[in-house]
Amino acid sequence: IGYVKYQKKINLKSDQNFELNVYLQVSVKDLDEVIVRDKDQREAFLKKLPYLKSTINKIQINESPISDIGDYLRSSPNISGIRKGGCSIDPVIRGFKYSQLNVQVNNGMKIEGGCPNRMDPAVSHIDIEDIEAIEIIKGPYALRYGPSMGGVINLITKKPDFYDKFEIHLNALKGYETNWNGNKEHISVFGGDKHFGFNFSGSNYEYGNYKAGNGEVVNSEFRKYNYKAQIGYSPIKNHSFLFSFEESKGRDVLYPALPMDERTDDTQLMSFDYMASQISKTINSLTFKLYNSDVRHVMDNKNRPFSDTVVAISSINAINKGFRAELGLNIKDSHLFTGIDYENISKDGKRDKYLIIQPNLPEKEEKLWNNALITNLGVFTEYKSSISTFDFIAALRVDFNKANSSEISVPIGGKIYEYYNDSATSELINISFSIGAIKYLNENLSISFALGRGVRSPDMIERYIILLPIGYDKFDYLGDPELNPEINNQIDITLKYSNKKTGFFELNGFYSLVNDFITGKRIPPSQQKPLSKDVLGVKQFYNADKAILKGFEFIYKTPDNKSLEAYLSAAFTYGTISTATKYIMDRYGKVVDDEEINNDALTEIPPFESTIGFFYKFFNGKFTPKCSLRFVAAQHHISEASYEKETPGFIVTNFSFFYKFHKLLNVSAGVNNIFDKAYYEHLNRNIIGSNADFYEPGRIFFVNLILVI
Repeated sequence: IGYVKYQKKINLKSDQNFELNVYLQVSVKDLDEVIVRDKDQREAFLKKLPYLKSTINKIQINESPISDIGDYLRSSPNISGIRKGGCSIDPVIRGFKYSQLNVQVNNGMKIEGGCPNRMDPAVSHIDIEDIEAIEIIKGPYALRYGPSMGGVINLITKKPDFYDKFEIHLNALKGYETNWNGNKEHISVFGGDKHFGFNFSGSNYEYGNYKAGNGEVVNSEFRKYNYKAQIGYSPIKNHSFLFSFEESKGRDVLYPALPMDERTDDTQLMSFDYMASQISKTINSLTFKLYNSDVRHVMDNKNRPFSDTVVAISSINAINKGFRAELGLNIKDSHLFTGIDYENISKDGKRDKYLIIQPNLPEKEEKLWNNALITNLGVFTEYKSSISTFDFIAALRVDFNKANSSEISVPIGGKIYEYYNDSATSELINISFSIGAIKYLNENLSISFALGRGVRSPDMIERYIILLPIGYDKFDYLGDPELNPEINNQIDITLKYSNKKTGFFELNGFYSLVNDFITGKRIPPSQQKPLSKDVLGVKQFYNADKAILKGFEFIYKTPDNKSLEAYLSAAFTYGTISTATKYIMDRYGKVVDDEEINNDALTEIPPFESTIGFFYKFFNGKFTPKCSLRFVAAQHHISEASYEKETPGFIVTNFSFFYKFHKLLNVSAGVNNIFDKAYYEHLNRNIIGSNADFYEPGRIFFVNLILVI
């Protein structure tokens, strides 16, 4: 808001008083977004954390065709994903996966997926178009947000804003992708005044089967839709309350790399937040969150070849509820955060089998979990301080973890393999800590180190799963309630440099020693026979000796005050386990012997990869074309014990542009996999029932129309 310039000449005598009322004509100008940058090099470029933290923002997401959070995360250095279907890719950070990662929503909400094979990881229950930012913290260092062993993924969704006077706005998106006829729609209506704020949104995704670069059609169709409602209330300045309710639904989602497909998934997410800031000179912040996530998941094998003999339907209910409270204090020039969090996970599920070729036999019911329950109460503190050219940070966390289940029993030829309530109960006390420091060598250069111990308790699958083929290999798995927690001892060393003329680079190296690494070992058939078809036997989870993961990450970016900009990233992880058992099979697929392998490769570790990108900002940034090349090396370091396959390297080229067509309309469009390359990621699972590779999509043209009112 401004005013039209007004000039008037006034001549006054030295002893004369004069009064003049000036009325200016209002002039309103619409401005493009304004980016405010701190000129302090330390604050702007040398981020005050001794470990790696990266943030993906809404603008980056809008400029891509991605409909799945896990798929989008794969574009970040040293983050990969396990593909089992057309969507719901399970993220992997530096070789850490599943519950080794702490995935949460809005600083505290946790989601427990329903599928034992993780066809619905936590990230799959959040609409990517609702995301404002994704924070990724690597390593066991950020202990304020729950048990952290391998890293934290914090999904930050859009929340209501407060305005000086009542306003209402609308955002809408329509996207289309060729190849798999992918359609997506999203709409959000939000607004409020200085005391009340609201946000209502909804999305719909419908995608078909895609074609790989070699012409092969991959069964990947899915439909997902969701709606969300949020109400915010701010009674006084710097104090606010927020209530959120969301439902996400999946229908007929195909997973060709799993023994079943998702028939229905109905998820409800509810949360209540209180946030206060600048309460006094000492009390900087106070936050409280209460949440409940309820996942109801149904799967079946009706699209599998063997469904003409046996139809299996699995129904699972997974509930995760809890709270988090944190107090932030200012102590002179230092900051102290302290708080408590609680998580309660309950899971129950069964598999119903119908014998089609013998219809007179009764339906068979098999338990997958039996009223399993895990609770975790954690207390934490984090301290930050600066002395001269050093920044310090230290964190401590103690978790009290309890688990129990109703009777676990499986009949095997007249015997019962079982756990009763007393032997299915465990209580663990886990202590995690981290320390780190940044040394500023000059205004542009810093070096930092971080040392941490992150402890995580065994999850629901590792403790209580009842005979399902959930691993990389072809075995039924059985849980062990008496497992010890995994312990990650890790060190990171990072060098950062920034100069407004030459750009920014970051080089990081890490080394991780995991004690009591959880994996599986075979149980003789005389003790336990499998329940699944075409598996090699039964493995039970146990604590192996140790595993080692090490690697590096490199990022370079040209200065962001130029029209032409470029970036380069490279990352590599190398993982081994001290001892592993390889099971020798005869030509009929039966296990006949075994051998111990020292320093075997860990399974599902991505190979070296690098990405280089260029973009140019035309017309003051209104039109920005981008081009990127992703280089992925062949993976030859594979697990011999798990019969892991080598995978070839590949190069993929993408092109896109972002155009601010009008203040109300933005357009992003482009083509992924320009040269229609036939390729697959090392972490893609094989097509079920074969050794066939699971190829990524071929060439895809896409367009996103974004309306902002």
